[in-house]
Amino acid sequence: MARFRLDSIASLAHQMAFAPADTRLAQVSAAEELLLSIDPAKAYPLDWVTFRVTGYRPKAMPGELLTGLALQHDLGLLVEQVSRTLDLRTAKIAEPVLQIEDLTARLNVTSKTIQRWRRRGLPARRFIFPDGRQRVGFVLSAVERFLATHGDQVPGETNLSQISDSERVRILRNARRLGVECRCCAEEIFRRIARKLNRSPLAIKYTLQKHDAEHPAQAILPLAAAPLDEADRSRVLRGFRRGLPLRRLARRVCSTRAAVYRVLVDERIARLKRRKVRFIDDPLYHAPDAARIIDELAAAEPLATPSSDVRVPRDLPPYLQELYRTPLLTPARERALFLKFNFHKYEFVIARRRLEPEFARARELAELEEHLRRITETRNLIARANLRLVVNIARKHLRVGLDLMELISEGNLTLLRAVESFDIHRGFRFSTYASLALMKGFARVVPMMRPMSAGAGTERSAEALAQAPDHAASFTRQLQLRDEVQRLLGRLSWREREIVQSHYGVNSEAPATHEQLAERLGLSKQRVRQIEATALAKLRATAGSF
Repeated sequence: MARFRLDSIASLAHQMAFAPADTRLAQVSAAEELLLSIDPAKAYPLDWVTFRVTGYRPKAMPGELLTGLALQHDLGLLVEQVSRTLDLRTAKIAEPVLQIEDLTARLNVTSKTIQRWRRRGLPARRFIFPDGRQRVGFVLSAVERFLATHGDQVPGETNLSQISDSERVRILRNARRLGVECRCCAEEIFRRIARKLNRSPLAIKYTLQKHDAEHPAQAILPLAAAPLDEADRSRVLRGFRRGLPLRRLARRVCSTRAAVYRVLVDERIARLKRRKVRFIDDPLYHAPDAARIIDELAAAEPLATPSSDVRVPRDLPPYLQELYRTPLLTPARERALFLKFNFHKYEFVIARRRLEPEFARARELAELEEHLRRITETRNLIARANLRLVVNIARKHLRVGLDLMELISEGNLTLLRAVESFDIHRGFRFSTYASLALMKGFARVVPMMRPMSAGAGTERSAEALAQAPDHAASFTRQLQLRDEVQRLLGRLSWREREIVQSHYGVNSEAPATHEQLAERLGLSKQRVRQIEATALAKLRATAGSF
C-alpha cells in the first residue's frame, strides 16, 4: 500500500476523514483541483495548500515549504484515501466515471501509462461500481483537464484523436520500410513510428494489426524481425561490457544494430530506475537559475588551508597519515557542497520522473548518468574531507584482537550513509552528526566482531611448525589452504563471516548452533539461517570463479 511522503499531508488526510460527508466531498474536489495545478519542480507553503483544500487557514501553522514532487504524490493519495470513506456510487455521479480498462481502450494507451499519469497528477477516486465492488475510477472531466494542462508531461501520448486516412497510409508505408529494409522487430517499429507521428505505440500496434487482419495477403507484421530472446540479450550485454562495437554485437546475435542498440538502452533505463535516490529539498532548488547560483556558491567558498602544526599519529600507515593533511571544510564550504549534493539528486529525480521509457534516447540517459556522476563526485569530496574523523573514532574503539583497518572500513560505510542523510537545515556541522553516527555504529559493531587472537595463535603455531623440517611440506600446504580459505571468507561481510566460522568451527573451536549464534548476535534463528544460506551461496559462486 502506498504511503505518504509528507507527514503534514498525512495528518491532513486523517483529519478530513472526520468531517461530514458533504464537506469531505467538497474537500476532495478541491484537492483534485489543486493536484491538477501542481508543478513538481516548484515548492508550495503548507498553509496555502491547507487553505486550498479545506478553505481554512490555521493561525499557528508552521511556515513549511512542500516540494511539488512529494506534494503531487501525496495529494493523489489523499484524494484516493478520503474518497474511499465516502462510498461514492457511480450511478449517482452526474458525469461518466471511467475505469482503467475504459481509459486504455478509449485513449489507446497501456495500463502502465495510466499508472504513470496517476503519479504525475491524474486524480483517481474510489467508487462503488454496479457490481458492488469498490475500485479506482476516473471522472471524465478530470481526465480531460489533466490531458489539457499536462501535455508537456506526457509527450507522445497527448494526440488522442482518431487516426486519419493519410496518417494510416504513412503508418503502413513506414512500417513496411522498417520491417523490410531496416529489419526492425515489431516493438521497434511501433516505437519509431509513434515517436515520429506523436502517437501512442499501442495505437500504431492496433492500426497495423487491424490492417493485417483485413489484408492477410499484404500483412506487414510478419515482415518484422523476431525480437531478441533473453539468451541473445545476455550475449549482447556481456559483449558490450567487454567493449565490442555495435556492428560486431549485431553479427553475433544475427540481428540489426537497431535491435542491439535498443537492448543497451533498455538495460540503461532499468539500471537508472533501480537506483534509489532521495534528496533533502531546499527553496533554492526551485529558483529559475538555481544551477548557476549553486555552482557559484560552491566555487566561491575555498577549502580551509591545511595547518602545518596538525598532529599526525605516528602509529598509522603512511596513506592514513596523509588524511590528516587533507584540508577540512569551512562551514560555508560545507553548506555549499551539501546544497550542491542534494541539488544534483533533485535534478536526477525530476529528470528520471519525466523519462518516457518508450521514447527514451541516448542523450536523455546520458543526462541522467551525468547527474549520478556529479552526485558521486560531490559525495566523495565531502567524505574525503572527513575521513580523518573515521580514523580518530575508530582508534578510540580499537580493542585487543581487533583489526584497525576493518574498523575503518566499517566506519567509511557509516560515513557515506551519514552524508546521504545529513540535513544542513538543522543548524549543526556535519562533523557533529557524523561523529554521533560513527560512535553509534562502532558501539553496535565492535561487540559482535570476533577477536583475532585465534589467528595470532595460528601464526605462532605456524612458525613452530615451520621450524620442523619434517613437516615443511605439510606446513606449506597448510598455509596455502589457510590463505585460500581466508580469501574466500574475505568476500563475505563480517556478520556472514562470523556465522560461517562459528557454525562450522573454522577457527578450530567447537561449532556453535544456530540458537547460540542467534543469542550471541541478537538475531532470530531463522535470520541466522538466512544469512548462512546467503554466505554459502556467495562462497560457492566465488570458489567457482577461481
